[in-house]
Amino acid sequence: MSSFEALDSVVRKIQNNPGLLQEFKKFSGKIFQFSLKEGDTFHLSIGPDGAPALEKGNHPSPSATITASDSALADILTGKADAVQSFFMGKVKVSGDLMSVQGLVNLLKKIR
Repeated sequence: MSSFEALDSVVRKIQNNPGLLQEFKKFSGKIFQFSLKEGDTFHLSIGPDGAPALEKGNHPSPSATITASDSALADILTGKADAVQSFFMGKVKVSGDLMSVQGLVNLLKKIR
């Protein structure tokens, strides 16, 4: 499973769960860009109601950019790898709003 497919699966779970939408409201207006080492990019934007939207391509002004290989990111999203350990091992790089990325990672752990 690709990282885009894994994140798309998570997004669908959030969209169909009012409790999760409520938790995602704290990320309202945030845009998380995912830049894969293989060259693909996609971004996750959080609407005012907490609803996430996943789109392929670059966003002109993301809140944070997460850079990793497709397999490393997919492993994090599916729970096969720990995001913090992957960060400290250099498998994942984050630029921009690090605190929001940390909050997103903690919330995504609840969803798996």
